[in-house]
Amino acid sequence: MPKQASLAAYYREHREAFALALELGCTPAEAKQKLRDQARARRRACGTRAPEACTDSDFEPMDQAPGDFRAWDCRHMMRD
Repeated sequence: MPKQASLAAYYREHREAFALALELGCTPAEAKQKLRDQARARRRACGTRAPEACTDSDFEPMDQAPGDFRAWDCRHMMRD
């Protein structure tokens, strides 16, 4: 019985391992272990460092200035 939530996740994991095995020139079992090690390292690093994929150069500067919310009058959103 697979540990994944669905049969699709089970086959997706095997496809990723096989594709990595073809790329690295190793067996699918070794590639699966490498994927597990990478996932374990990501979980261990979660919350301890900034994401590597996200950089400031990916975002464009905003063209509009932020709105002035001091003049915003909505009684249903006001606190007592």
